[in-house]
Amino acid sequence: MKLHLTSAYETHDMLNHLVKLSALDSIGQHELCSSAAEADAIVFVEDTHFNDYFFRTLLEHPLVSRYPEKVFMYNEADKPWCVLPGLYCCMSNRFFQDNRQVAFPYIKTPNTYISEVHTWGVEKKWLFSFVGSTSHRCRKVVVALADDSKGIKDTSDFNVWDSSISERALQGMDFAQTMAESRFMLCPRGIGTSSYRLFETMEAQRAPVLISDNWVPPPHVDWDFLVKVKQKDIKKIPELLRSIADEADDRGKAARKAWEQAYGPDVMFDTVADSIAFLLYEQKYLEDADKWLSLRKFLIGSELRTLAMVRQLKGQLL
Repeated sequence: MKLHLTSAYETHDMLNHLVKLSALDSIGQHELCSSAAEADAIVFVEDTHFNDYFFRTLLEHPLVSRYPEKVFMYNEADKPWCVLPGLYCCMSNRFFQDNRQVAFPYIKTPNTYISEVHTWGVEKKWLFSFVGSTSHRCRKVVVALADDSKGIKDTSDFNVWDSSISERALQGMDFAQTMAESRFMLCPRGIGTSSYRLFETMEAQRAPVLISDNWVPPPHVDWDFLVKVKQKDIKKIPELLRSIADEADDRGKAARKAWEQAYGPDVMFDTVADSIAFLLYEQKYLEDADKWLSLRKFLIGSELRTLAMVRQLKGQLL
């Protein structure tokens, strides 16, 4: 399949990264196409644009109106709505539509130190750990597990988007070191249903513990290695992980293998293209198959508009 990759915005780091990954592709089933007209599918690879929450610039792009039957997007927003059919990192199972979305990992994670963790021969001091902010109420319960593991670190005072290069490097290294010294890594949801650390944990060959009731699993791997904990059962995690401590290494190895086969740098472009190919096929039957699509779009849009208004009001009050 021929893919035309593009963006509707001047800032498009994810697009740049995916283009680099296409050059590393080891499978060779799909290729880039410079012509939107000749491409089988057009994919808008977008960053999260906080100043255009509803992606109006994208929706007004001429390629969207010219080729509606083959236009898709990559969307990593924490609270997404279905702007276009495509790959969504955090689409809640409440709104997920199998024929319009494929649950997807993040194309790029911000911590460059993670890539070597699986090679570090360090002692695993902690049964489990978590390094992160309390961006969701369930994370406050996770942080309260600090009495059971010194690998729990609350970094709420650190803002990755408002920090210096040296600060980010120190935080990144500390996160990677803690992960390396852990048998299980807690991966609670944040503002969105997914988390970078789930895929970083897989890459690092550690056993991930997912805490996210509304998460939709990406379909590209067998998730049997994953330990799933409901948000209401977070306090039971120490007891649970002690009972399966002997499984940690095997789960970590399976996680790494799954990451290599579907999300490694030499296969990620193929995974993107295969997912778009699935949606391209599904799109042919979308309008007739889903009579309630328009109503669903309206309901989701209304909820997001209300959320945006509340955030704007909070900003004015602050």
